[in-house]
Amino acid sequence: MQRYEIKFDITQENINKIIKDMNLTKIYPNRIVNSTYFDTNNFKFFSLSEEGVTPRIKVRTRCYNDKNLMNLEIKKTNNYHREKIIIKNFNFSFINFYKQLKKNGISETLSKKLVIRYKREYYKHYNIGRVTIDTDIQFSFPQSEDNTLVRVDKKVMEIKIQKDYLDKSEIEKIVQLRECRFSKYCLGINKLYR
Repeated sequence: MQRYEIKFDITQENINKIIKDMNLTKIYPNRIVNSTYFDTNNFKFFSLSEEGVTPRIKVRTRCYNDKNLMNLEIKKTNNYHREKIIIKNFNFSFINFYKQLKKNGISETLSKKLVIRYKREYYKHYNIGRVTIDTDIQFSFPQSEDNTLVRVDKKVMEIKIQKDYLDKSEIEKIVQLRECRFSKYCLGINKLYR
């Protein structure tokens, strides 16, 4: 099965109306997502993502609700689908980190570049699958001395589907919105480093 992620900018939309109109069912409690993104010194992963070049990768650690349990996640974007590798309960040390990167075909030297924090709501659509809504998006530098924090007024809905073939126009008809390209990582780098 291939993994597809379709994103919709719902910043100007009424979230409660979307939930009602799409007949979404809540499947998990809301969580606060904390992600730390890694990149090369010259921001190679950012540049590839910003340009929409495939194949490309993102490397991050993620934890939920300020818990200490951390996952290491490697997202690989190919021409028409994505693959996500998750190493659960990852005990972070740079030795473990580079061992996992090497195991997954990544040889670059990486460092922490960005921390992203946001609220995520989890739903299911009877015909499409899993739907998430992200709000209250905040960016900061890793281990920032001055606690630099940038908030953005963006709301994003993401539909995550695993199937062999996907007609995105069918999804757009159900959602009644147009798909958009959106990367929290790219937005955060542009906000903090430029």
